[in-house]
Amino acid sequence: MKKSKLFAPFLMLFAGAVVSILMFSFHYSMKQTLPVLLAVLLIFYLAGWFIQRKICSFVEQIIEEETKEGEVIEKDAPTEDGDNAMRNAQDNLTGNNA
Repeated sequence: MKKSKLFAPFLMLFAGAVVSILMFSFHYSMKQTLPVLLAVLLIFYLAGWFIQRKICSFVEQIIEEETKEGEVIEKDAPTEDGDNAMRNAQDNLTGNNA
């Protein structure tokens, strides 16, 4: 499993642990703790899922732009072998074998 897919569950569990510890330290009853904990888990899972999707889309856009830039650079930049081959071909056509 990719590391990026673990972001939403990790955020949810971390928020749940923080809320559980705080509610225990403030002596909340079990009837008060469970609904609040469920709401926090749901909210932070959805927030993590949203953030995870945005990050993945940004990464995909960056990778796509890098591949496009790489293709343009390869097409525009002439290589030395290509230049030498062109000169040799022109020399052979004109008869200049120096």
